[in-house]
Amino acid sequence: MFFIDSHYHFCDNITMQEYVEEAQKENVQYFLLNTGSRPEAEKAALEAEKIPCIRFTAGVHPGEVEFLPEGNVAETLEEFHIFSSHPSLGAVGEIGLDLYYDCAPEEKQIAVFQYFLEKALEWKKPVTVHCRDKENSFRAYEITYTLLKEYASKGGLFDLHCYAGTVQWAEKFLDLGGYFGIGGMVTFKKADNIREIARYIPLERMLLETDAPYLAPVPYRGKPNHSKYIPVIAEYLAVLKGVSLQQCAAVTGENAQKLFSFS
Repeated sequence: MFFIDSHYHFCDNITMQEYVEEAQKENVQYFLLNTGSRPEAEKAALEAEKIPCIRFTAGVHPGEVEFLPEGNVAETLEEFHIFSSHPSLGAVGEIGLDLYYDCAPEEKQIAVFQYFLEKALEWKKPVTVHCRDKENSFRAYEITYTLLKEYASKGGLFDLHCYAGTVQWAEKFLDLGGYFGIGGMVTFKKADNIREIARYIPLERMLLETDAPYLAPVPYRGKPNHSKYIPVIAEYLAVLKGVSLQQCAAVTGENAQKLFSFS
């Protein structure tokens, strides 16, 4: 039995080799290192070249969009083509919309999101999607759904990372063929909405993730998260779904292998 962390980030004060070795002691064997900028993607590509069990993503996180220069989005982001043929590129991302924080203007976030969806189709890669809205608002979900519907109609595959929407929106994204990242939030005491979503989504559409170094699961909440905690998340999810830990690991692992081309 082994696990896959389908979404983590660079962590401070530890080398990537040490990080991976710690996680592998807990049977976490494969990793998707997510990035949100060109420098991060370059750094991640180098790590993936050294450590075969790592795949990486390339894209611009919505929180980083405000730092892009003004002007034509396609010209600004053309430099990301250097990653398109990298053998360890697992996905385009982390891309999407964040309307919770007043970072980049909505129009600019949408333009960047659309650009990378087009590149994902061209590069034949799935996308890892960030979607966050303000309280009691679903505008980010509405826009994301519209963009992903067009993308999925052309054969595009996607993972909604750290999904925290409603069951109703989950149903709509499921209809598009979407996968959903389940992380440490499912263990939080007040996260009844996340548990409701986890019960609803079929295991065949779930991925295990940490979002490390953020969102550590109980009993590690408040401490830096780590891929080695994936089994903690998996145990909790297995109970919610009424399946064995082995089945939870096998199905979510198969999903991640199929989506991100782990081997």
